[in-house]
Amino acid sequence: MANENQPTIRVLGFKTTYESLPKRGTDPLNDTTDDRGFLVNDKGRRIMEMQAEDWAIFAPVHSPINTRNVERVRHLMVDPQRMGNDQDGVKLAFTTARWSQIEPAYDAWKRGQDAPTNGTPLAAWPGVNADQVEVLRQFGMRSVEDVRDLAEGQIERVRLPGMRELRKQAGLFLDNMGAAEVARREAERDLEMEGMREQMAQMQELLRHQAPAAPEEPVDDEVAAIRAQLDSAGITYDRRWGAPKLRAMLPVAA
Repeated sequence: MANENQPTIRVLGFKTTYESLPKRGTDPLNDTTDDRGFLVNDKGRRIMEMQAEDWAIFAPVHSPINTRNVERVRHLMVDPQRMGNDQDGVKLAFTTARWSQIEPAYDAWKRGQDAPTNGTPLAAWPGVNADQVEVLRQFGMRSVEDVRDLAEGQIERVRLPGMRELRKQAGLFLDNMGAAEVARREAERDLEMEGMREQMAQMQELLRHQAPAAPEEPVDDEVAAIRAQLDSAGITYDRRWGAPKLRAMLPVAA
């Protein structure tokens, strides 16, 4: 089953033409229009004016060189009213999926920006120069993935020498870039784990210094007196000992 997230078309570009087209009415109260909403003159003829018409040029992903479509952008936009008898919603689903792939590039074109790239931009690939990039873009290839996935039957149509080798190098570049990305993520994970271990050690050391000392058990008078004698004699003993053990040390002290 095909991956729904993968693009099915490749946008090659846009252009604008100027045509004499019927002018639509904008004032329902004062404008005289026909049944389709176009302005008409006193003789009932539609009023024409020069209008800009945007066109999209696109092709299927599997055949960006052999097959090209040129359609009016306004006809590509999603308009449920134009779907007609579409009870199962197939036409609407198809139009929506197609427009979702064209719309970002069209918006960028209207803003005077480059169309967004699906994949790794050709400019990020050191294996091609600016002239090669320009030729590849003329054939609808905007990413390194586009070059790597170029079909065998399309290679001869690209006016660049050594396209098979270039396609091979594109694959190697993407493989190496993927391996480098994996290594980078593993290094970041190792650094993160090391930082967590250092933080744990610092917290344990801080808790050890801040932990309150265990309270000493109460000492009766006899134990205190024996300890005093042993301390004065400089004899070492265990402060956990009771009176019997401490008394046994007294003869040594004497």
